[in-house]
Amino acid sequence: MTEPSAASIAFRDARVLDGSGGPPFTASVRVAEGRIDAISDAPLDADRVVDLDGSYLAPGFIDMHAHSELRLFEHPGAEEKLTQGITTEVLGQDGVSVAPVPANLTAEWEERVKSLDGSLDDTWPWHTVDGYLAALDGADPAVNCAYYAPHGNIRSMLAGFEDRPLTDERVVAAGPVTDQRLAAHEFDGDAPPGELDVLQQELEVALEEGAFGMSKGMIYPPSSYARDDELVALADTLAERDSFMVSHVWNETDRVVESIDRYLDICRQAGCHAHVSHLKVGGQQNWGDSEAVLDLFEDAGQRGQRVTFDQYPYTAGSTMLTALLPPWARQGESDDIRHRLNSAAVRDRIADDIARPGDWENLAYAAGSWDNILVTRTGSGRHQGETIADVAAEMDREPVDAMCELLVAEELDVTMADFVMAEEDIERFLADDRGTFCTDGIFGGKPHPRAIGAFGRILERYVRERDVLSPALMARKAAGNPADILGLRDRGYVREGYVADLVAFDLDAVSANATYEEPFQYTDGMEYVLVGGEIAVRDGEPTSARNGAVLRSYEEWGSASRPTLDRAAGD
Repeated sequence: MTEPSAASIAFRDARVLDGSGGPPFTASVRVAEGRIDAISDAPLDADRVVDLDGSYLAPGFIDMHAHSELRLFEHPGAEEKLTQGITTEVLGQDGVSVAPVPANLTAEWEERVKSLDGSLDDTWPWHTVDGYLAALDGADPAVNCAYYAPHGNIRSMLAGFEDRPLTDERVVAAGPVTDQRLAAHEFDGDAPPGELDVLQQELEVALEEGAFGMSKGMIYPPSSYARDDELVALADTLAERDSFMVSHVWNETDRVVESIDRYLDICRQAGCHAHVSHLKVGGQQNWGDSEAVLDLFEDAGQRGQRVTFDQYPYTAGSTMLTALLPPWARQGESDDIRHRLNSAAVRDRIADDIARPGDWENLAYAAGSWDNILVTRTGSGRHQGETIADVAAEMDREPVDAMCELLVAEELDVTMADFVMAEEDIERFLADDRGTFCTDGIFGGKPHPRAIGAFGRILERYVRERDVLSPALMARKAAGNPADILGLRDRGYVREGYVADLVAFDLDAVSANATYEEPFQYTDGMEYVLVGGEIAVRDGEPTSARNGAVLRSYEEWGSASRPTLDRAAGD
């Protein structure tokens, strides 16, 4: 056991939740030089001694689905995350994000992700994952950051925003992938590479540059344009690195069970770990299907397939308002979509499609009423906090016509909250130990309160008040399991030698104060939060410390493959 450094901190009388899911134990925990220096039954001395008086001490929480890619440049302090106990955010979600981007499509990508990820005052100065992570590192964020390679961005390197299959046979002769970029790839034989070959190579490059896995978003163009053979090829590449695929599946409402089964089969064909994004069951007619979803996970596990998921604890989802449009109405670039929505005939067709269930993810139908679609953000700031029913009444138009008018007026830059879920399904998923937690936080305007209160709400409502899961399981799902999934060898657990990402909280005092009406109200009850050994929250208040690290896959894994971690054996 090492001696404490000059900047050491000891937490005494802590009820330690070590991240393994095991029961809490009382101990003193000392931090020195950014790491957990000692864990002891006896009181430990240090330069600073904090008596937790029986409060819980857990590994810092990992937000497994975040949309702070650009927000962290403007708000690197991340107070809304730290005050939830979050010390690490995972970015690059839903198959559409900020890197890689071909130079000729940078402006279009900036438009595409504005509603999800925000914007910068200047044009993005990067085109690669490495470039983005370097820029993020320069922003000096207060939280740690990990990144997934977004499938749609990689696909756009070859096909832009075209809805067409990529093939082994098609020869890449022109397009967004430059001759210089192609020349950097290595292929067997003299034949020109096919598109799937290049796509796999681009994914390999993204992993080498720091991505931990690949995300896909099957309702978001151009990721939604992928055919199954394309996804199997990418899953093969991930499997070679023992990495994993993350998916917003094709349908989270009427076809949620079918969509998850399809996704698991794609990953199964390649021997790839499957992770489901923001797991949910939407639409009253589908409530209760969580049982069938968990049966799929159980069957997959019995066949040896690794399946995990993330989840937020609210009955409303949140995404871009354009997600309410049928897929055909979202085709093409942003200008094409806006032009299309100006047509009265197109609006009538959209209204007809939305009015009945179909083969696509019909979120407006799942919501059941336009009163259940809440506008959370617009580019102009107008109509924030109003439902589409409210907007329609103000415009004296039918709801679909008002929605299209709003999208055109705001140049598609609108986000929403859609109330589509049931508590029963949320609780069933929360109790499952394969899961992890997330905020899926989309900022700007009056955001969904999950961005500011998700982890506090889990502790307050589902641990303390409703006893859906124990404090130990909560810490396992918030820290240990995410660290295992990402392959973080020295994070996610309270263990000697591990990085001191820690959160101390008084369970009786935890209160998630964020609401749909007033979302920017921070969570109470998080007494201390440490990031890399530095105190980021003290007595519930952010300290302005910015000690986050930009994590890169190969560096964290210690090799070119994600490690299989057996924490029980001391890994």
